[in-house]
Amino acid sequence: MKIYITGDSWVNGTGLANPAEDSWPAVLSKKLNAEFYNDSMLGGSNSHFLYRTIKNLNEDFDLYIIVWTATSKFTFYKSDNNYDAHFSAVLKHDLFENEDYYKIWGRTLFRVWHNRLYALKLWLQQIIQLQTMFDRYNKKYMMINAHENDLEKWLTPWPEFINATKKIINHNVMNDFQLLDEYKEIQFYVDQIDTSCFYGWNSFYLQQLKKTIAIDQVHPDKNGHQYIADLLYNSVQLKND
Repeated sequence: MKIYITGDSWVNGTGLANPAEDSWPAVLSKKLNAEFYNDSMLGGSNSHFLYRTIKNLNEDFDLYIIVWTATSKFTFYKSDNNYDAHFSAVLKHDLFENEDYYKIWGRTLFRVWHNRLYALKLWLQQIIQLQTMFDRYNKKYMMINAHENDLEKWLTPWPEFINATKKIINHNVMNDFQLLDEYKEIQFYVDQIDTSCFYGWNSFYLQQLKKTIAIDQVHPDKNGHQYIADLLYNSVQLKND
C-alpha cells in the first residue's frame, strides 16, 4: 500500500526533531504497514495542494490524504526561478521574508486583496475539482480540514446566514438580495461536494485538537502526532478496504 499525503505544517511535522519518523503521516503509515510520500509544505496553500495532488494522480498511490489549510494562504511562483513562495498572514518565509518585494506585496495582498467570501468560494471549487479528478481516475481518498475556515458560519441556513456572516462578508456594500445570491452560490458548491469523504466535514478540524494534544508552541509535539495518527487510523483503514 502506498499513500500520498499533502497539507500544511500540521502535516509535515514542523517543530519535530525527526519528522520523517515522528510526524503523524509517518506514524500512521507505519501502523498501516504502508509506504508513504509526505508532500506537505510549511505555509502551503490550498491551491498549492490542489496543483501538487493533480500532478501526482498518475502515480501508483493507493490512497490520497488531502489536508486542507486556511483559505487565507496563497502561493505564487517567482518569475526568475520558478520557486514557489507561500504567503500567510504572518509573512514568514525562509528565503524571502527579509526581502522588500515579499514583505510589501504580502502586506498589500492581505490588506487589499484578501476577500474571505471569495476565498471560501474558491476553496469549495478546489474541493469539487479535486474530488472530480479522483473519481475520474478511480482513486481512493480522504480529506481532512486542518483549519475551521468559519465553515459553521458559512453553512448557517438562510436567513440566519445574514447575522452569522456579518464579520466575514462586506455587508455594508451588499443588500439582502445580493447576500441571498451569495448564500445560494455557496450552497450550490456545497451540494456538489461529497462530504462523506471528509473526516468530519463540518465537525472536525485538526487545530481544534490544540485543547487535547500536546503542543510545542503552535504545532503538535511527538506525542501529539501519535495522537492524530491513532485518531485517523480506523478511518484510513476503511478508506483502503
